[in-house]
Amino acid sequence: MIRSFLVGIMEANRSWKMILLLLAANILLSLPIVVPVFLLIVLTSGGTLEADKLLADKLDVVWLIDVFNHQFPGAALETVASQAGILLVVMGAGYLLLNTLFAGGVIGVINSADGLFTMRKFWGEAGAHFWRFFRLMLISLFFYGAAYGIYALLRWPIDNAAETASAFEPVIYKRWAAMALLALMFAFVNMVFDYAKIGTVVKDSKGMFRETFRALRFTLRNFLSAFGLYLIIAITGLALFLALNYLRWSVDQSSAGTVLLAILLGQIVIAGRMWTRLVFYSAEMHLYKKLAPATAPSPIESQLEFAKAESPDGPEPL
Repeated sequence: MIRSFLVGIMEANRSWKMILLLLAANILLSLPIVVPVFLLIVLTSGGTLEADKLLADKLDVVWLIDVFNHQFPGAALETVASQAGILLVVMGAGYLLLNTLFAGGVIGVINSADGLFTMRKFWGEAGAHFWRFFRLMLISLFFYGAAYGIYALLRWPIDNAAETASAFEPVIYKRWAAMALLALMFAFVNMVFDYAKIGTVVKDSKGMFRETFRALRFTLRNFLSAFGLYLIIAITGLALFLALNYLRWSVDQSSAGTVLLAILLGQIVIAGRMWTRLVFYSAEMHLYKKLAPATAPSPIESQLEFAKAESPDGPEPL
């Protein structure tokens, strides 16, 4: 498990070109949303005290209401909210599709003979596995729904007991415990479908239901190693995200230079999340090839074994 974690970090560190590609794609996709919002802020707050607050990421509710009344005169709040909700749904669906496309490219590159990134290899693997990964995404919705159903069943008696409880503190702890269980169940489902994607690429599998249950069987048979590895990477990624995000929010955005610095740090935060995603896929693939039958070692693992065999002292004893 620890060896897989270290291999995952090594794979992610040498995949900086792929991280830059994903970051560039993220920036290009966000421009149609960010630019209009930025122009709206500049046009409606220029020459006012609100400009300083908005530059410092402090949203003023009064300013927001004034902008709404000015941009949508006579419009009902419910109508605009429903339209915004539909837009968010469309954006979320687009994000899922792009994430599915990029996942195929990332896993395909990691699984290649040399594990090195090229644009041709990345997009070829992304296109080759998109529809299979899309089917896996649809299948995963049932598993996420089942996890949320279990959470709802647990919350139902807790909420009923809260209506007649004499002390509210135990109810809060029970709700926190239920939410923690929901987070762990979602993490488990996400881990299972990570291995389903990895198994699909490694075995060039076409049956996604079969690959889903293979991944489920693999994770249950190797639960401590697989879930332990997942949690270690998740905690590492969360610590990195919080540290970078702290630096980003500690910038006093009182001038154009500091605003640009905050934007740069924000992109570094996003790059850190992508690095974590690559660690997940690389480490999980190493563990999968180590524990699943009839699979080849990863490129990094092959290099480590070759270096060990070529060392003057010979290979280390197991």
